[in-house]
Amino acid sequence: MADESAGAAIGRWSAILARSRRPLMRRLRLVRLFGGAGGYLAAGSIAAHLVAALLPVAAAAVTGWFVHLLGAPDTGRDVFLAVALLVGMALLAPSVAMGRDILEELLVRRVDGRVRSEVRLVAHGPSGTAHLETAAFQSDALRASDAGVGIGRIRSPGTAAAGQIVVLFRYVSALAGAALLATFSVPLAVGLFVAAVVVRLRLHRQWLHLAAVKDADADGQRRLTYLAELAVTGAVKEMRVFGLADWLLRRRHGLMFRVHGPTWRQMWRVLRSQKFALVVGTASVAASLAVPAVATLTGRIGTGTLVTALVAGGTVLSLASMGDEAFDIEYGFGAVRALDRLHERYADSASTPRRPVDPPQPRPDPPEVRFEQVCFAYPDGPPVLSGLSLVLGPGETVALAGANGAGKSTLIRLLGGLNEPTDGRITVDGTPLIEVDTAGWRRTVAVVPQEFVRYPASLADNVALAAPEHLADRNGTLRALRQAGAASLVERLPQGLDTMLGWESGGGVDLSGGQWQRIAVARALFAAAHGRRLLVLDEPTAHLDVVAEAEFYERVVAAVRGRATVVLISHRLSTLRPADRILLLRDGRVVEEGDHGTLMAAGGEYQRLFMLQAARFGEPDGRPTCVPHA
Repeated sequence: MADESAGAAIGRWSAILARSRRPLMRRLRLVRLFGGAGGYLAAGSIAAHLVAALLPVAAAAVTGWFVHLLGAPDTGRDVFLAVALLVGMALLAPSVAMGRDILEELLVRRVDGRVRSEVRLVAHGPSGTAHLETAAFQSDALRASDAGVGIGRIRSPGTAAAGQIVVLFRYVSALAGAALLATFSVPLAVGLFVAAVVVRLRLHRQWLHLAAVKDADADGQRRLTYLAELAVTGAVKEMRVFGLADWLLRRRHGLMFRVHGPTWRQMWRVLRSQKFALVVGTASVAASLAVPAVATLTGRIGTGTLVTALVAGGTVLSLASMGDEAFDIEYGFGAVRALDRLHERYADSASTPRRPVDPPQPRPDPPEVRFEQVCFAYPDGPPVLSGLSLVLGPGETVALAGANGAGKSTLIRLLGGLNEPTDGRITVDGTPLIEVDTAGWRRTVAVVPQEFVRYPASLADNVALAAPEHLADRNGTLRALRQAGAASLVERLPQGLDTMLGWESGGGVDLSGGQWQRIAVARALFAAAHGRRLLVLDEPTAHLDVVAEAEFYERVVAAVRGRATVVLISHRLSTLRPADRILLLRDGRVVEEGDHGTLMAAGGEYQRLFMLQAARFGEPDGRPTCVPHA
């Protein structure tokens, strides 16, 4: 029985130590985060915190000495010294506080900047983009890189680290005050310090749960941020035209109540459970006042000691108060945990040092790419590609057709190495794509996606960023624009190639959808001229008029024919006729293959779809008809 009792006691103490170790390690982690943000800044901040923590205790001692001197004879020099010390400390306190706050703000920004850099490193670690599209990554990335600003926002890692330093020196100040108070009464000093710690820990445990409740719905926080951005910058035109502002606000308000409702309810429960803290706090304050007062009235201490004991007791009891730093720690450490989760998931790819990639040497010939029984499915989704097999021959122009969801865009993502097949393989000149250097391969590929990027930069940079190692090639930029049918755009813009584009640039010139698309095509042509031998054009004429669409193939495809493998994707089948081969996709595989004439003669699905579109646009033979005026 004795052995069992001893074992149970050891088990209980082990559990208590384990529970105590976790918060201790967490606090040490925050201190390291603070200290690692900059040696000189951290040292200066800690010195300022130390001085600020000890000043109240020093003021208590000097104030008591000053009061004692007032009643003693022949103390003129000592009184002058005490007054000088009190004035000096009064002048020093705001200066130290100001310097401490400035250094703390600099360190907070540096810590947050380092954390955001780590998030970017983790985001760019994996070679693909599948992880970027998961809710887990997006929620943790948003949580870890939280700027910590705005009412109701979750605080940042930097404010958590700074808050931990504040708490650390609150304990230093309280211990120094207790040491000074102990010169009058050791039991009173120990009792006030223990009471302050107990009240603080109890309040901390209650508010800690509140922080956990608020942190539990990071996905809801992310959705609130998205709705706010949507209303302000994301879809301003649609909001105005369709009158959706009220609908969006109601939706955001409803989500806000759902996300913040549990926090508000927990806050009310915490506020209603403060009886213990109120009783212990009131008793402690009463003791800190009564014990020195009784000692003074009975003649055991003088007025000087009384003043010192009262001020020192107030310094000790200040430890019990829960300032903003407590919430900064609990909320901000949630960001640190989110960063840890990101590192755990992508530790290998994020920790691998990145070496600068040398500019690729122009490939002498276009590659041969093969899809061999490729299957692919997005997480928690149905298969998109099911046993896809096809060949992209060197220098061919291959067109992909098919209904929405047939797998065309997914094929492009796999081709660019953004995702990996769930089964089957892709080879480049006989080598599995998974074994090819990803960075080098992507510098062989140029893509014009459906949602092409509109860089808030100059016209020249909007073209040349496709091959950033050749940004200075102005002649190549002009040639690419000319091949894309955008030469007149250079003449019309006020500063020509140096004109800033996009309203985000601050005074930049915005363009029409068709003009932006021509620039995107020019970007691909510029890339092809500098070593990119595989061009992927996804709906490259979606924003162009009929005349421009007809010119597109005469200009663009002819400019790279034979020098690069071209993959065309379009729902407008008449635009695919010049392709060497047309592949019709359905249910994630190729169901028809051949040139336009062969597929039309076969009388299959392609022929039916083509005739359906031709009848709609008045093109029974595949060419626009001319309707004479009456």
